[in-house]
Amino acid sequence: MNTGAISFFIIVAYLIFMLVITILNNRKKKMKENAEGFFLAGRGVNAVLLPLTMIAAMQSTFAFLGAPGMYYTHGISYMVLILSQVWVALMVIYFGNKIRKLSIRRGYLSIGDFFEDRFSSSYLKILASVISVLMTMVFLAMQYVGNARALSIVSGGFITYNSAIIVAVLFSLLYVLIGGASGVVLLDAIQAVILMVGMVVAALIALKPVGGVKELFEITAANMPELLSRPGPQGLYNNKYWMMQFIVLPFGIWLCPHIWSKSLMAKDEKALARSAISIPVSQVIIYGFSALFIGLAGHILINPAELTAADNVLPLMMTKYSSWIVAALVMAAAISAGTSTINSMLLVTSQIVSQDLVLFGRKDKVTDKQNILISRVIVFIISIVCAIIALSPPETLVQVVQDVAYTGLAQLAPPFLAGLYWKKASKNGAIAGLTVGTIILFGTRILNISPLGWPGFMWAFFINIAILVVMSLIENRDTRPIDYEKISA
Repeated sequence: MNTGAISFFIIVAYLIFMLVITILNNRKKKMKENAEGFFLAGRGVNAVLLPLTMIAAMQSTFAFLGAPGMYYTHGISYMVLILSQVWVALMVIYFGNKIRKLSIRRGYLSIGDFFEDRFSSSYLKILASVISVLMTMVFLAMQYVGNARALSIVSGGFITYNSAIIVAVLFSLLYVLIGGASGVVLLDAIQAVILMVGMVVAALIALKPVGGVKELFEITAANMPELLSRPGPQGLYNNKYWMMQFIVLPFGIWLCPHIWSKSLMAKDEKALARSAISIPVSQVIIYGFSALFIGLAGHILINPAELTAADNVLPLMMTKYSSWIVAALVMAAAISAGTSTINSMLLVTSQIVSQDLVLFGRKDKVTDKQNILISRVIVFIISIVCAIIALSPPETLVQVVQDVAYTGLAQLAPPFLAGLYWKKASKNGAIAGLTVGTIILFGTRILNISPLGWPGFMWAFFINIAILVVMSLIENRDTRPIDYEKISA
């Protein structure tokens, strides 16, 4: 048996081990199986597990594949992602804690529940749910792409890309269908540690043949200085795109349903605060150092002819510059990162589809058992659809997620924040702003236009805000304001 085949079986053995843990945890738990227990782990995730599950949800396969690929393609300019994460951490602390208290008091399971309650609008709930589902499915499909690429490359072609997708789908389905939210949280805690260690090890492997950090930057400065300056070799990170990273992107990240829902899972403020701190800490370790070193080293160590996609920098480097066993273990860590995010995304997407769309207005007419059965069927369907999308992968995973998923989800921010903090935010203003903003976002993307040189998502985001504010001021009335004073921190 060749080393590629052995590497494949090592990774599969790891996935099976995680499955055994999920099964044992499922037998041990005493929580009643209802929607709140299945999707939110009974709102009882503590200050130890929540930060780890936040890290696992935030990082994903992109830490190992997408981020090194972005540094390889665009250079150090991509580091703006880390800088923008400070805003995400603050959102978790302030907005997350507010919505956590509201969700406990008013029974929210999703952002759609909040919109329906705050604005008395079924339309807003459905629109927010559809946006959340579609954007998350784009993200989820890219996770399958990342896992399949990693598994195929590290196995030396022992398993094809398409077959690797089947493996990824099979295990993700088993984890979610058996474990629910409590199982996902436990796996996330384990896999967060593994992915952090794996990323650091991968960076050390990349640095060794180059000679070290100093030598890496000296060689890069001499041969490709554009990698060490903005806007980068392809000119992407200009001032306008840089602004997007600080304004639109953080909202899109935090409003990812699998990130946003962590606030609803938190047991208390302490758990939420620690999860917020975990974001910048993990981002610096992974993106500020490890992924940067790997991406830049790729230009020195890898022949461009071997690199069919920039996202393959890390797996190729592991197979060329480390022993096969180390490469297998590092890529197992990469796959664990992707699997943990896939699990969270599958869970929360099925929640939105089942609770906010399929059972809209009928949740009280089905039993808990029927509800969970419907949700599990939807988990299966979503996984298959995303796997089919993953069969035709893009070259760069991160670019797709940043420019499609995150910008789409960011459209939810204006009505969400206005509804949370501004009593005069009106139903019609929220509806018009979100509808027009979404149309502009996808209209400019389909037509591939940037009016006045500004990206379409910037126009969509600020026009969304402007319409909401203007219409709310014109109507000048409260719309079922929630008494926040009674639930203030």
